[in-house]
Amino acid sequence: MLGLASPDEASQLERLLPFYPELQAAVSDFGFQVELYAIQNEAPPPSGSFSKIEDRLRELPAVVRHTGKGSNDKKGNEYIPVRESSTHIRVHKYWRIAFIVVFILSKLLLIGFIYFLIQYRHAERDLRTIQEHTNKTNLSPDAQDNDK
Repeated sequence: MLGLASPDEASQLERLLPFYPELQAAVSDFGFQVELYAIQNEAPPPSGSFSKIEDRLRELPAVVRHTGKGSNDKKGNEYIPVRESSTHIRVHKYWRIAFIVVFILSKLLLIGFIYFLIQYRHAERDLRTIQEHTNKTNLSPDAQDNDK
């Protein structure tokens, strides 16, 4: 805790915490007391510390200052451009387009399947009626008399 214990002592404390509720209560009480002490004895940072931090940040090579051109701001706000190198959004957009294409294709195939199924049933029904008609004409006595 707070870097005051050796690594062996810290690991031993971590091992014993689940088994001893009194120890858990003492650790949480200690944390509360430390926070309370920090709140009661806080002091404002020295003046000029923010400008020192800003100056140190500007010295870093990765931070480039850009001023807003044509902006209506009085100070001409300064900003640091953020570049996102993640491809998640780009991949997400491509997958969305692919999903829409697959969805539309599946609907077209479904419509085609239903259309050809209906056509097949109509053709099958027509074939049955033609076969029944030919069977009736072959079995009728008039057809037999014509053959003689």
